[in-house]
Amino acid sequence: MRNLVFLALLTAATGACRDAVSPGDAAGATLSEASDRAHLDLREERASLIAAGNALSAAIAQQGVVPALGAAFAEDALLLTPRVNTIVGRTAALAFLTSDPLRATALRWETIVADVANDGTQGYTWGQGFSTVDLGTGPLERPTYFLTYWRRADGGEWKIAAMVVSLLGGPPGASVPAEFGTPTTKHRRNFPNTETTQQRADVLAADGAFSALSLSRGSGPAFEAFAAPNAIAVSGPNFVFGPPAIGVEFSSGPDDVISWVPRFSDAAASGDLGFSVGDATFVFAGIGTFYSKYLTVWQKQNTGEWKFVADLGNNRPAPTP
Repeated sequence: MRNLVFLALLTAATGACRDAVSPGDAAGATLSEASDRAHLDLREERASLIAAGNALSAAIAQQGVVPALGAAFAEDALLLTPRVNTIVGRTAALAFLTSDPLRATALRWETIVADVANDGTQGYTWGQGFSTVDLGTGPLERPTYFLTYWRRADGGEWKIAAMVVSLLGGPPGASVPAEFGTPTTKHRRNFPNTETTQQRADVLAADGAFSALSLSRGSGPAFEAFAAPNAIAVSGPNFVFGPPAIGVEFSSGPDDVISWVPRFSDAAASGDLGFSVGDATFVFAGIGTFYSKYLTVWQKQNTGEWKFVADLGNNRPAPTP
């Protein structure tokens, strides 16, 4: 369950720009914005992001985990690594990766799925590979999934905005059906006059609505309702593809309580791609209570609804009383 995490997407109406502008200014901005995006080939942007993801894996092999990730993290990066709460900021993430006694000594992956926002400034990747950790008895290599959300400015280098690592990954080489792989479209629908602050708020609201639906109707129906047609989630060592399968896989018992609280979000200026990070709680009747954290990637559908396209999480400590 979300690698012990339940999560998916949200249904929130698309936000339009609230700024006060004259009709002429608004029309001009819309045309300019649409023209810029029309000249952007998203196939090239996705290829750039895939190359960046694979280059980071190669850099870790050459330089080590801390130097390579240190160069790749944005200053406000969020790191979701097992056993601890979400680590906020590049400085804190590097301090943890340097000092944690159970830290990973090696990471390697292949980027298997990627997509980008309509303006090419943000994107996400699924990576599948291995983590090497030393538990005191020597190095141990564990199959691992990596879900990473990236951003860049003015066509510069891709930087990590959020990253979650699951050591419950399946063996590399898992087949991803074509309809769930990297898209091959040159463009996506343009949503004009989006305002970034409002889009971030809409992502948080959608994630909150998703949790509320889980509480009222159960986790299975909620996950199915908020999953995009091309959504990928992870349960244990396995990828789960599409709303019906995700709904079944993440169903809970009638007396179980699955909920979460989104804490962070971001969204591209084009208003069609974003992420949320939060904390989840699982109360399983007769078993106990478990705690996790998650990274969910949201994509605005052609209908204007936000739905999740990628979801992965790992465990966190019980909250302090």
